[in-house]
Amino acid sequence: MGIDEGLLLSQCRRVLERTDLVGVGRREEGKVRDSYIAAGRRVIVVTDRVSCFDVVVGTLPFKGQVLNQVAAFWFEKTSKVAPNHLIAVPDPNASIVRECKTLPIEFVMRAHLTGITSTSIWTAYARGERIYCGHRLPEGLRQHEALSEPLLTPTTKAAKGQHDEPVSRAEILAQGILDEQTFDRAARVAHALFAEGRRWAESRGLVLADTKYELGLDENG
Repeated sequence: MGIDEGLLLSQCRRVLERTDLVGVGRREEGKVRDSYIAAGRRVIVVTDRVSCFDVVVGTLPFKGQVLNQVAAFWFEKTSKVAPNHLIAVPDPNASIVRECKTLPIEFVMRAHLTGITSTSIWTAYARGERIYCGHRLPEGLRQHEALSEPLLTPTTKAAKGQHDEPVSRAEILAQGILDEQTFDRAARVAHALFAEGRRWAESRGLVLADTKYELGLDENG
């Protein structure tokens, strides 16, 4: 089915680039999401901003709606695997969530030797590195090949405008970024979520090569 070019062009002029809501809460702006925080809750508005390699490069019509709805789908799909912060989705672009303390690490799960960024597992492997985020990789692997088991390859959680960097469990503990118990609890959650995501993808004839999870603690830990 074709798509009307005029319709596409008209929607390009109607993107949600920025929000400035009044009376909702204290505003925080991320690369893609605008958050409003008040009384233990957060309203997250997913804009149409596009972020590539930690830089906002423009906007794309309906991108925020798609991103918000995909997130809501997965929060519901995995709610029995791990609790999440979602309370309601009152608008295609917005979610209401419980306020949590974000762990300062992004939990990246990888099942394949792939990636195109300067910090990806394939880029590191191609330049001869055989230890990645604390994991020893065998010789002779090919690009996009499935790893013998999914690996947790954390990154730092960089501030806006900066870049995330790969880091190992040992480095995280040594630097005091997280304590051992918290890291290991979060690692188990990441592995469980990734297993469920891979199972669902495979049931649809798809491959979940890698993804990342951002985890946090509620008021009860």
